[in-house]
Amino acid sequence: MEKKSLCLCTVLLVTFCIPGILTEKILEGKAFVFPKSSTDSYVILRPDLQQGLRHFTLSLEFFTDLTRSYVLFSAASQDHDNEILLMRHLEEYHTCVGGECAVFIVPRLTARSTFHWESICTTWDSASGIVQLWLNGQRLPRKGAAKGYQVKTDLVMMLGQEQDSYGGSFNSDESFVGEIAEVYLWDNVLPAEQIRNMQKHTTPAPLVAWTSMKFEIQGYVLTEPL
Repeated sequence: MEKKSLCLCTVLLVTFCIPGILTEKILEGKAFVFPKSSTDSYVILRPDLQQGLRHFTLSLEFFTDLTRSYVLFSAASQDHDNEILLMRHLEEYHTCVGGECAVFIVPRLTARSTFHWESICTTWDSASGIVQLWLNGQRLPRKGAAKGYQVKTDLVMMLGQEQDSYGGSFNSDESFVGEIAEVYLWDNVLPAEQIRNMQKHTTPAPLVAWTSMKFEIQGYVLTEPL
């Protein structure tokens, strides 16, 4: 009986993500669940970032019934709290790079029947400053921000909270409540066809990949089946 109990405990430790512990895991078929507003619940991502970014593609899927503002993704450096930021503010999505934001207008959610899983993808290119935002496979009119900028390497990267200081100063009124899945970040601007068809397995390999995710859970966040 003691041996069986020991084996069961070992399996449980491997299966569940322990808060505050760096984990590397395949998350296909699962989602991060953020059950309530908070100032202490988020997921830190740990990519191997060797050099500053001059372009990127960030994509993820999310499910929420929030009608207030919320942050999906943030990356802060010691120089800028908004090195990269993806958030919704009422009838707008904001993609911010180096503290400068491109604003995209979208319809505001008003009826409960409109709540469903959404796919969002944003790209930025330093040479042109062009920022794209794709929502459920449809591109919105292109905008511009942070032309000539290079995203720093000393990033604290996370899901579910906006950093108003380096790795902290969270506001519960902007915290995400809902589910996030299929998070990817590439060090290039993906072609339109790949974004439109949600092709995640591309070359070069992504810096952040849902199929091999290095992350650390803080606070009340769970990994649950879709």
